[in-house]
This record gives sequence, structure tokens and C-alpha cells, in this order.
Amino acid sequence: MKLLLDEMLAISIAEQLRRRGHDAEATQGNAPLEGKKDPDLLRAARELDRVVVTDNVQDFARLHQQFLASGADHAGIILVSPTRFPRSKRTIGIWVEALDTFLHDHPEASLKNICTWLS
Repeated sequence: MKLLLDEMLAISIAEQLRRRGHDAEATQGNAPLEGKKDPDLLRAARELDRVVVTDNVQDFARLHQQFLASGADHAGIILVSPTRFPRSKRTIGIWVEALDTFLHDHPEASLKNICTWLS
């Protein structure tokens, strides 16, 4: 499973996941993706066959429903609770551990048109 971290998430999360052998990219610092509106990012992620990881729960949960209702596909969405996984330099390790565990627990899973939670 290939991941694309939403723009608000630190590049270092993707870097650390790659060091653990995962295919993870950050939107932040990625010129073709940076600054895209959420629907466009979800479409771009589909083209790249990457699952979007985001703590922008409200917008991406809504987009998931809109995509399905309109018959559009997406490569998948992993929603992350901002309460359980706050964004800060001190919590990067928590993000990395949780995503690493998720990827190990779902090695061959396809999240096409699925919106799920990181636990």
C-alpha cells in the first residue's frame, strides 16, 4: 500500500516510514501536489495509486461520500483523529508507529473507495 500524507502532516513522517521500508510520500514539499484543494488531492492520489492519510476528518469523510455518490473512484483514505494523534514534532513518532503497524497489519489490502480510521 502506497501512502500520500496530507499537506498538514510533517515530511519526516513519510521519511521515517520509508526508512522502515514503506512507500510513503508527503504532500508538503511536493510541488505538483502542494496547495491542491482536497478534491484535487484525492484525484491526484488516485492517479498515483496512493492512499491519502489525513487528520482533516470532516472534509475527507464528506469527499469520500461525494466521490461514491457520483461514481468517482479514489485510492483510499485513512482518517486520523486529531485528538488521538495531535500534530507536533513531539508526536511524529506516534504517527510513524501507528502507520507502520497499520501497514504491517494490512500488507496486501486495497483501500480503493474505502475510508477507514487509523487506530
